[in-house]
Amino acid sequence: MSKIVLVTTFVFALCGSAVAQLSVDVDFGIRGGAFNSGTPIEVPNNQYFPERYSDEKLPFTFGAAVGVLFNDHWEARFEVVRSRFRIHDQSGTPFPTSGYRYTSTTDGHVWQYPLLLTYLTGKGTVRPFGGGGISFASAFRGTTRAQTTRVVGPIPANPNLPFDTITTTSTQSFKLYSNMNPMALYITGGVDGRVSFLSIRPEFRYGPWVNWDMRRSNINAQHDTVLFSPNQLEFLIGISVRPLRFKSRQSQ
Repeated sequence: MSKIVLVTTFVFALCGSAVAQLSVDVDFGIRGGAFNSGTPIEVPNNQYFPERYSDEKLPFTFGAAVGVLFNDHWEARFEVVRSRFRIHDQSGTPFPTSGYRYTSTTDGHVWQYPLLLTYLTGKGTVRPFGGGGISFASAFRGTTRAQTTRVVGPIPANPNLPFDTITTTSTQSFKLYSNMNPMALYITGGVDGRVSFLSIRPEFRYGPWVNWDMRRSNINAQHDTVLFSPNQLEFLIGISVRPLRFKSRQSQ
């Protein structure tokens, strides 16, 4: 979280410096989209009886954005983006020989914090733009609901009774903040349409994730399972208003 504060401070410090030299527009808005895959998640597994994982596609994203446009061309944009995920898990041990089996479903969401730098070309109300950026942190939250079935043997006083099973359910919440691991490097492009102080931005964003596969560097994680694709493609639309504009005397 400290990196978010530092980057935000840097952006506003840059904005303050630019006010003395350039024209600066500040906008606030929302953005929504859909992607082909969620954020890569590495889950524990074992070599001998690997668990069977599956995931559901919940493609929609939603969030808030703040942007600073320098001299009508260069824009720094910071976003806070929320997306959902759902994971199903089933034990891989042979039942009833193993004595137990379990299934679980995890429903959760991810907060991501992209920082982007783009360049708008030309002039007019409709202008193409392109650029890139980085998502330098992710925050995962969710709830896991599990069902466990255990084999119970007969009591010693009556060993001729058949084996029985007992099924129990449990619910557990979790929260995880991941700093720089995994991390997305974005390539983005789209069109910025402006009417008065309103801006509409349809955009394509490609984000290959790096540092997402700990199996390469951690021997204890070499049998883990990675869910979702490390290559993320998103189509999104942003809507923002530009209530603030500053111009230095030189640029007026």
